[in-house]
Amino acid sequence: MPSLRRSLLRRYRLFAPYLFRHGLALLLLLLIGDGLSVFYFPQMRAALSLNAPLTPGPTVNSGALRLTALTSNLASIVRASDTFQRPDQHYWGVASDGQSWQDDALNGHNFVIFAHMGVIEATAQRIYCNALLGPVLTNSEIIYNASLGQYGPSMLGAALRWSDARNFYALALDGQTLTLTRVMDGMEIPLRSVSFPARAGALYTFRFRALGTQLFAMAWPTGQPAPANWQISTADSALTSGRAGLRVLVQRGTQARITAFEEVQL
Repeated sequence: MPSLRRSLLRRYRLFAPYLFRHGLALLLLLLIGDGLSVFYFPQMRAALSLNAPLTPGPTVNSGALRLTALTSNLASIVRASDTFQRPDQHYWGVASDGQSWQDDALNGHNFVIFAHMGVIEATAQRIYCNALLGPVLTNSEIIYNASLGQYGPSMLGAALRWSDARNFYALALDGQTLTLTRVMDGMEIPLRSVSFPARAGALYTFRFRALGTQLFAMAWPTGQPAPANWQISTADSALTSGRAGLRVLVQRGTQARITAFEEVQL
């Protein structure tokens, strides 16, 4: 036993300085970490909080479109929406909000859901393809993301205050110009247009609003900031209410793809 005590004593004397030095180093690190937390913990907590402001990033497949009214006090209620997040199928069928797409999207053979997109395939002849969703409204706004495989003469667009195929307001992008048109009794009357060069296959976000006698429209590359002001603004009182949807002119060799659609009542 005495020999065991002497052996343990020798080991303690050998390792005591080592343990003392490393213990001091550990204590110093703990003190530094505690000091840093005083300064940085509030920022860390805010960053990890679910209530912290989200920083938007580019979104190509937007399944959660959000309208930001350019009129700060303008109340809105979502009346139709579709993210196209459903299995591949013929026709567009039932939208993600439970409503059914109407007009050509209901049974047109060139309307399909593919890869979580609403696709309008080319036909043998140039033809306007219409897809309507939601109720009849007076004041409303739509926002949607869409791309076109090839512009000219194919066009990408939408409709507001649609009562039938001969009466509605149309927004159309032909690859060079964004145009707002009144179609009444089958007669097309251009109301306002603005230059907007578009790239084939690129995804663009569109906003189209009818509020009283005022009509507004804008478009921009999806994922980039929206314009600060409406690109098109005009007045017209010919049409007062109707449904909303998409209106695309396609021809052989091209294809339209829509990744999200939403309509709000204003």
